[in-house]
Amino acid sequence: MNPRFHLAAEKDTEPLLEMMREFYQHEGIPWNEEVAKSGLHKLLRDPGIGSAYIILADEHPAGYFVLTFPFSLEFHGKFALLDEIYVRAAFRRKNLARGVLEFAENICRKTGIGALRMEVAHENLAAQNLYRSIGFRRDLRHLFTKWL
Repeated sequence: MNPRFHLAAEKDTEPLLEMMREFYQHEGIPWNEEVAKSGLHKLLRDPGIGSAYIILADEHPAGYFVLTFPFSLEFHGKFALLDEIYVRAAFRRKNLARGVLEFAENICRKTGIGALRMEVAHENLAAQNLYRSIGFRRDLRHLFTKWL
């Protein structure tokens, strides 16, 4: 299945929030509608920090992904973080995630970004295998977070 990617705009807030809610529930991530909506609005209004895309399969919303642009000396400046990637259950195992990764890599190459990073749940072995198969490598450091 060949996916298409729709660059999200403010008019896409509700379908994105619906898919974000599904993703957070699937991953066991705490959900707060107002916090999610606020963050999404910030992202959609400032392409310098990143972009959200709706994944379309046969013109149906099959999922979404968010690509953001942090800065790191270790990664030689601006790098890309595939912050969220979600494919709805009915569309999984149809190579949509592979298409997302290729699309994200092309964005990076076109904009001079040399590193693409992402997170994946420890127990999501299918996703880890996919990412390894296209050249991603697991970092040797653990990611730590402290909410402020």
